[in-house]
Amino acid sequence: MNASESWPTDPRRCHDLLNRLTQQVEDLRAALDQTTKLHDQTVQEHRQLVDELRQQLELYRRYVFGPRRERYIEAPGQGHLFERDETESLPSLPEPPSRDAAAPSRPRPSRKPDYDRVPQVRIEHDVPEADKVCTNCGEAKARIGEDESRVLEFIPARFELHVHVLPKYACSHCRDGVAAPEVPPRPLSGCIAGAGLLAQVVVSKFSDHLPLYRLEDISTRHGLYLPRSTLCDWVRNIADLLKPLYEFQKELVHKSPVIWTDDTPVTVLGGEKGGSHKGRFWVYIGSTAFPYDVYDFTKNRRRDGPAQFLANYQGYLQADAFSGYDGIYTGSNGQIIEVACWAHARRKFFEARSSSPAEASLILEIIRRLYEVEDRARPLDDDARRVLRQAEAVPILERLRQELDRLSSKLLPKSGLAQAVTYAVNQWPALCRYTQDGRLSIDNNAAERRLRDQAIGRKNWLFLGNDEAGPRAAVLCTIIAGAKRHRLEPWAYLQDVILQLSVDTSPVMLARLLPDRWALEHPEHILNHRIEESREKARRRDQRRANRRGSRPASEANDV
Repeated sequence: MNASESWPTDPRRCHDLLNRLTQQVEDLRAALDQTTKLHDQTVQEHRQLVDELRQQLELYRRYVFGPRRERYIEAPGQGHLFERDETESLPSLPEPPSRDAAAPSRPRPSRKPDYDRVPQVRIEHDVPEADKVCTNCGEAKARIGEDESRVLEFIPARFELHVHVLPKYACSHCRDGVAAPEVPPRPLSGCIAGAGLLAQVVVSKFSDHLPLYRLEDISTRHGLYLPRSTLCDWVRNIADLLKPLYEFQKELVHKSPVIWTDDTPVTVLGGEKGGSHKGRFWVYIGSTAFPYDVYDFTKNRRRDGPAQFLANYQGYLQADAFSGYDGIYTGSNGQIIEVACWAHARRKFFEARSSSPAEASLILEIIRRLYEVEDRARPLDDDARRVLRQAEAVPILERLRQELDRLSSKLLPKSGLAQAVTYAVNQWPALCRYTQDGRLSIDNNAAERRLRDQAIGRKNWLFLGNDEAGPRAAVLCTIIAGAKRHRLEPWAYLQDVILQLSVDTSPVMLARLLPDRWALEHPEHILNHRIEESREKARRRDQRRANRRGSRPASEANDV
C-alpha cells in the first residue's frame, strides 16, 4: 500500500488525526522544556557545588600552607582594581583627615634589652704587680681609668631545701614551760613544696605551656625527681587555694558595663560515654574600670554555660554570632545588649574573594575605612570617640548597607559572597551598635587574643584529665591572665598571692591581691617599667632624624 492510501480521506477523520498529532507535538515540546529546565537547574546546582567545594579547598589550603593574617593591601593612588560601570560607581566616602589633624601617634618601643634590670656582678681583672711599676723611674703607676666589657650569663635554676630550725627553751630550775617559735605556715598543709615552687609549677604549665611530664624531666635534670602525679596534686590544691580570688574577680567583671567574650574547644578525657569529648574554655573580659579577665569551663558548647555565668548581668555583651547567645539576649528582657564583631563579618568577605573578587574587594575596602576611623578614635576618651564615630563611621555604614542590599538581590543563595552578605545583614543592628557608645569596640579581637594561651597550651598538654580539671584550669588561667594584662612578672605575683591566701582570705586581702592593685604596691615587678621612657627617647630620636631629612618621623610612619 502506497502513502496516499494510508491517509484518511474523510475531512472529519483528517481533523481528528491532525488534532492528535498537534497534541503529541505539544506534549513532546513540554517534556523537552521540562527536561531542559531540569538540566539547566542541575547544571546550575553542580556549578554552585563546584564553587563551594573550590572555596572550601582554597580555605583549607590557606589554612595549611598560607598565611593566617587577613591582610588586604591596596597600592596607594591605584584605585579599585575591579571598577564597575559609571552608573554603579562607589558612593563617595568621607576622606580621613590629614596626619597633622590626627591624634599624636605612639612611638614604637625600643627592642634593645634592658640590662639594668639584670643583677650585675663586678669581676675585676688587674694587671700583675710588676706592671704597676714604671720601668723608667721606678715609681708606682697611678690608676687613671678603666674599661668595661659586659658579658651576659645565665645561672640555671636550682632546688633549695629550706630547713626551718625552731629552737626550744625551758627553765632548768622550775617547770615554767617550754618556749618555742611558731611553725612557719605552709601554703598547702602537709605539702613540702613552698610558695616559690608551687608558683613555678603553675606558671610553667599555664603561662609557658609545659606539660607536667616535661616538668618531671626538668626536675630530674636539676637533681630531684618529682613525679607528675605529685605535680598534678599540687596544681589541684593550688587551684582550690586561689578560688576565692577567682570568685572575687568574677563578681567584679559582672559589674563591668561591657563584657567581651569568646570560647575555644579543648579535649577532655573521660565522661559519661568514656573516651574523650570536647569541652570549652570561655573568657569574659571586663572594661577599663574592671580590668580583669575571667575564664570559665563547660563540658559542651550549649547555651547553659554562658547563661549561667551571665545570670543577672546588665550591660553590653560583645561576642560572635553563636546562636546560643540569642536566647541570652531575648531572655534578659533588654538587660543584656548585643554587640557584634566586625572582624567576623569581614572574615567572610575575605574568604569570598576567590569566587567574587570584585564585589568582595569592594566591601573590604569600605570596611577598611571603618577601621581607619578606629585608628584615630583609639587614643580618645569615650565621649570623643563616640562623637568621632557618629560623624565619620555612621555615613560609611550607611554606604555599606546600600552595597549589601544591592548585592543580596542578585547573588546565588549558597555562594560564599551571599553567605557573607546574609551574615552581615542579619547582624546589622548589632554591628552598628558600637557607634552609639565610646566604651564599645569595633570587633571582638580582644577576647580572641585572650584565648591564644589556651590554643597554644592544648598543642602541648593536649588534653584535660577529666571534667573536674576544667574548672580548676579556669581558675589558674584567670590568675595568670590578670598578671599578663597588667604586665606583671607572673611568678612574683603568684608567689605572693599563694603566701597571702594561705593565711588570710578576707575581702580586704582579696582586694589587695587584685592584679591592678598589687601592681601599684609592687612596681618593681612590672615588666618593661621603663617602656614609656624608651618610647620618649625613640620619639625624640626620630624627630631629630626627620628634621634633618625634612620628612615625617619613622615612629609615626610605622605606627599601626
